[in-house]
Amino acid sequence: MFRVQVPDQDAPVMERSHDYNFDLAVLGGGSGGLACAKEAAKHGAKVVVFDFVQPTPQKSTWGLGGTCLNVGCIPKKLMHTASIYGELAEDALNYGWDLTKNSHDWNKMVGNIQNHIKSQNWKIR
Repeated sequence: MFRVQVPDQDAPVMERSHDYNFDLAVLGGGSGGLACAKEAAKHGAKVVVFDFVQPTPQKSTWGLGGTCLNVGCIPKKLMHTASIYGELAEDALNYGWDLTKNSHDWNKMVGNIQNHIKSQNWKIR
C-alpha cells in the first residue's frame, strides 16, 4: 500500500494536503492501463489511475481511453467504414436495393463518431 498526497485548493499553500491510500497506482489511462486497473479492482484492490493529455496546439484534449480510442485507430476505422458504406450503397443498386437518397452528411458523421468516442470514454470509467 502507498500514500498519495493531493493538494487542497482552498487551504493556504503551506497547509494543503490530503492523504489517500491505494493498493495500485496505474500510470496512463490507455487500454492497457485501464485493463490493469479494472482487473485489480475486480479482485478488491483500491486503484487510482493517473492520466494526463498535453493539449494540442488547437487546445484539444480527450478523456480516458488513450490515443487509440480518442484520436487514433478507432476514429480512423470509423471514418474508413463510413467511406466504404458510400461504395456499398452504389453496389446495392445492382443487388436490387432501392435507394432513394444517396448522399453523405460530413458533419453528421463526425458528430456520430465523436459521440461514439465519448460513449466509450464513459463506459471505461
